[in-house]
Amino acid sequence: MSNVSHKLEREVSGLFFTNPVGVPYTIKKRGFSLFRPAPKSGFLTLTPPEESVMNWIRGLEKKKMGNCVLAVNVNTDIVRTFSLVYDFAGFIIVDPDSDKGIDASDISDTQVLIDELVSLRLCYERYTPFFLRLRHGISEEELHYLLGACRLAGLDGVAAPARMVSRINALTEGRLTVIASANSQEEALRAFREGASLLELNDIGPIGVKKLLKKLETQ
Repeated sequence: MSNVSHKLEREVSGLFFTNPVGVPYTIKKRGFSLFRPAPKSGFLTLTPPEESVMNWIRGLEKKKMGNCVLAVNVNTDIVRTFSLVYDFAGFIIVDPDSDKGIDASDISDTQVLIDELVSLRLCYERYTPFFLRLRHGISEEELHYLLGACRLAGLDGVAAPARMVSRINALTEGRLTVIASANSQEEALRAFREGASLLELNDIGPIGVKKLLKKLETQ
């Protein structure tokens, strides 16, 4: 690895990343025939299928991630899925606002879920970091409430749209790790400058990842 590439290495929540750029990958079919680690990415976010989670985990155990950290996005049957993937994920992103999740119409439900997952984590010998995914459209009051709940419960951080990074860092004084979800290189670069620790790139492709990494090396 070149000296320039070493500039992008980082440790986040006790995990080593060769670089801060990751890509999401949703498996829509049973098995892992479509699974490929993204070239050059620091992490890969996988979303388990709605059915056959155990079969999915067995396939996961056989895959080699290399230096790529595995993130698991949990948005269906959250508590059960969280417990099933806990020992296999590098880190977990919990998405309670998904239409497949707990259908939390009241953000207090999300706090109850956070507390339940934090208690569940105490049952494991291994420590797996987990983050709360925040969605577009939440009010300033809701954001403040959820960030406070995350900090009080000891969550490792939040995953949020890139445009929210500066607001989150202002409200937490930069004390909460942020994974920024971006739809373009420009959004990702801005979020990185505003203090995002990791960048989750949507629909950007391997070439886009390589181009972004080159730009990040000059930041």
